[in-house]
Amino acid sequence: MREDRTNITRFKIEPESKCSVNDVVVIEEPLQIELLHNNQLQTYSITMRTPGNDQYLAYGLLFSENVISHASDIESITNSTVKEVVEANLLTVKIVASIALNLDDQARRLASYSGCGICGKTSLKALNLKNPRQPRKLQLTLSCSDILKAREILSKQPLFSGTGGSHVAGVVYETNADETSVYETDADKMLGDEQARLDFVSAKCFEDVGRHNALDKLIGFELVDNNLSKPGVVILSGRVGFELVQKVVMAGYSTIIALGAPSSLAIKTANQFGLTLIGFAKDEQYNLYTF
Repeated sequence: MREDRTNITRFKIEPESKCSVNDVVVIEEPLQIELLHNNQLQTYSITMRTPGNDQYLAYGLLFSENVISHASDIESITNSTVKEVVEANLLTVKIVASIALNLDDQARRLASYSGCGICGKTSLKALNLKNPRQPRKLQLTLSCSDILKAREILSKQPLFSGTGGSHVAGVVYETNADETSVYETDADKMLGDEQARLDFVSAKCFEDVGRHNALDKLIGFELVDNNLSKPGVVILSGRVGFELVQKVVMAGYSTIIALGAPSSLAIKTANQFGLTLIGFAKDEQYNLYTF
């Protein structure tokens, strides 16, 4: 497994003193993703990320950008070999031959999203054309206690706890209380067989120096392991821009809980697609922007 953090020496400067201190920082390295389709090879994207779960990142990114619709659309993902040396920061994604794919168009479209000139109206129209999955609506009503537990999960992730330099994206699954569920306390077990709840014990989280990458890793995992079929709440450690809401909409989730603020276009997008958007989740209070 690739290392996601490294040791450094830094200087601690105070008004009356200075000293050297050992510290740990998150690793940031480039990842180049190449698409191979019908013997045609082309670079798709280069992103700065924290090493680890790179294949999930590729699955999530390609799904969010509508290059693939199912995990089976990818035949293989391999680290490329350069001069007989395996390059850990270079992935070759082989797309199945039956998929209709124009690599030149894909490269141009991704470049347009990376620029700053795309307007909100164009962004929303483009998202409509991507055929997002049907939203998986929750049966439960979120409580202040749920918000607090979501915040605790985000703050306890190992890379963030060790470095303070990573973003977290996670999903807390909705489940019905029954004899096969995993319970935090005996009181939870007494809720009743039909009462929907959030299963915080089984929450799945991914970390990365980039918040977009963390969410792509999460979506990639859910696509490969669960075919994006399990309802749940997406939890995010930072602010919420359009691109993050777009990814959540594409994956079919209906609710976001974030520690940070949403942008105007994120709110507009959440409204258009019926997404519940919660921001500034702090302790037992939060801001509800859309529902």
